[in-house]
Amino acid sequence: MPSYLVTGAAGQLGKCFQFVGAEFEQHRLFFSTHLEVDINKTETLSKYYAQNPFDGIINCAAYTNVDNAETEQNKAFQTNARGVQNLIDFAKNMNLKLIHFSTDFVFDGTKEAPYLEDDTTNPINVYGESKLAGEEILTKSNCQNVCVRVSWLFSPFGKNFVRTIINLIQYRAELVVVDDQFGKPTYGIDLARNILANISHPHFFDFPIYHFAQGHKTSWFEFAKKIIGQYESLCKVKPTKTQKNSTIALRPPCTVLDTQRIEKVLSLSIRNWEPALSECIKLIKTNEII
Repeated sequence: MPSYLVTGAAGQLGKCFQFVGAEFEQHRLFFSTHLEVDINKTETLSKYYAQNPFDGIINCAAYTNVDNAETEQNKAFQTNARGVQNLIDFAKNMNLKLIHFSTDFVFDGTKEAPYLEDDTTNPINVYGESKLAGEEILTKSNCQNVCVRVSWLFSPFGKNFVRTIINLIQYRAELVVVDDQFGKPTYGIDLARNILANISHPHFFDFPIYHFAQGHKTSWFEFAKKIIGQYESLCKVKPTKTQKNSTIALRPPCTVLDTQRIEKVLSLSIRNWEPALSECIKLIKTNEII
């Protein structure tokens, strides 16, 4: 039975893997928070491995605060780049597989068509730069690895757009959301399920990078409307423009990811984000979360 260490288990994506882990009896999964395995401290990896040997690493550890990264560049690059180097070095030495996750923010968002895995990267904020640095370290390594880029990640766990909107509508009668930034939402639970269901696929590691996102293109404004509608809230939402909604870090205007590669290689049928959103909201409402 192959075994995998899931790092960053206390974060949003790590919790998604924990949520679905029991469904996959063909794998043995170990879940570690940064208190047990800090990818910035290689000795913690060695210590954990000595006690719980594993065949691969699913890295969910990341620095993800887009705005704070502008003033915390060292922290962002420490985890998203140098931490990835530590994982690669360890994986290479121990002959382990490595699955890593990246972001649509490695692109500048100026392409009208969906982004392919091999399209030119050009991040416009520090967070995107740090994630791209991690990607480049991966692609230059010769250990068996794959990087999965995702966009607009949401789930019942952690900090994400869906949970933020649901929290805001509890005490606000009206929200204002940008309608000129576009992408595809990704349900973390669906992502985790698809990774675990296919990690042993004979062609899983054939390509260095995959894109995973769900369904049709939408804007943050339209996404917010769907969340509010499915939550059955009376809160209203008004559109605004990025120019009027200043953030510390720049956001790419359109980062729709093309997912044909992963769908073809692994014979996936990725469901639309709307039914996934319904499932997510149901879990939040019923508190069936960890």
